[in-house]
Amino acid sequence: MNPINNLSLMINASKDSLIKFDPDIKEYNVEVPSDCFGALLKLEYSPEFYISIRGDRDAGRFGFSNLDPDMGDYIAGSEIPYYEYYGGYIIRLDKREACFEYDLDETIMIDAGSTEHGTDRYLIHIHRDSGKALRSLFREESFYDEEYGITMPYFLYVPTNYDRRKKYPLVIGLHGTGEVMEAPDAVMKKTQMGSAFAKDSEEGHNECFVLIPKCNVRYDEDDNWTTLNQFIKQRSDSPFWPMPQLTVAWRLIKKLENDYRIDDKRLYLTGISSGAFGAYVMAMEHPDAFAALVPVSGAANPARIGALKHLPMWIFHAADDPVIVPSYTLDPTLAALDGAGISYRLTRYPEKRIFWQSAHFCWEVAYKEKEMRDWLFSQRIGGWKQIKKKIGIPSGDRKHGQHINEQTNDIAAQAIAAASEIDRI
Repeated sequence: MNPINNLSLMINASKDSLIKFDPDIKEYNVEVPSDCFGALLKLEYSPEFYISIRGDRDAGRFGFSNLDPDMGDYIAGSEIPYYEYYGGYIIRLDKREACFEYDLDETIMIDAGSTEHGTDRYLIHIHRDSGKALRSLFREESFYDEEYGITMPYFLYVPTNYDRRKKYPLVIGLHGTGEVMEAPDAVMKKTQMGSAFAKDSEEGHNECFVLIPKCNVRYDEDDNWTTLNQFIKQRSDSPFWPMPQLTVAWRLIKKLENDYRIDDKRLYLTGISSGAFGAYVMAMEHPDAFAALVPVSGAANPARIGALKHLPMWIFHAADDPVIVPSYTLDPTLAALDGAGISYRLTRYPEKRIFWQSAHFCWEVAYKEKEMRDWLFSQRIGGWKQIKKKIGIPSGDRKHGQHINEQTNDIAAQAIAAASEIDRI
């Protein structure tokens, strides 16, 4: 008798298990991406058996201390908690920066037993590449802005086969709040916001430059690309005011345009979380500068949405994002876009599809979307799609638009009214 009838291991938003379960196979080897910090283990087993699931590495949010069982923390050899919401066990993979200096290997032990049948053990060996090979393609440099007295570290990918006789697109990625207080290379280690594009480029597909600037604290702990953090702490009347760091990032972009053969008709802007807020604001401040915008887990100022009239956008968000809650951020943004007749593409990941670290972290999936990356590089200022918009030719059935119900319309109206009262947002 086989105690386990089915076994699956999923990573964020995946439709397929990393394991092809066979009751006669007791040991499995799987590989996960460099920015994977958790996998969802689901299993079906005969009711007469007990199940014990343990890992051989600690899974505290902050390393080896400050464990919180309610958050699913566990130490090596202890039971891994079951998450009712997701219907499985979340295998936590270490995300401390030191771990990215080497590949990570973790073994999950699943014991299924009963007094009558004894115990069967299943092993899952998880391997995570450190990502160092791709990170090594980026140069770590800094840019000093005299007006604000800000030194901005940044990471720049220059194609290995860079040819000064031709021009290249530039992808600009703005990180989130979590990286503001961390080391400059934290965003490179913990996301694929830059490396996914560099990987394509090195393979000769969508060759480009990639810029990842670092928003350092200059004035106080609430420094960010915009006043989002100040707004949360009721120190600002809007989350959409640009902060000096955003202006410095823009000046850095202009510097790189002078230093390299950058195609100024193919600047692509993206951002995650507070970086998505910043990306929206930067696009609104410079409405003719960018060929496309990809905001992930963010929101735009409804009162200035008209500035995005001719800018192709692909928006990513998780339906159950607990940090940038869609009903107060994404939905008002979409309502404003629809109200202004602005076309956009939308990927709203369904509930329970982004599970770790939380549904907020949907960028762990977004930048792996090859369709998105190819779409991004198909955009160009002055391209046919933008010409059609400017001369009033319909751009299609807007199937990627979002229907907004009556309740959300009310929320959007309140957000627009509040934003409109601010003199300069």
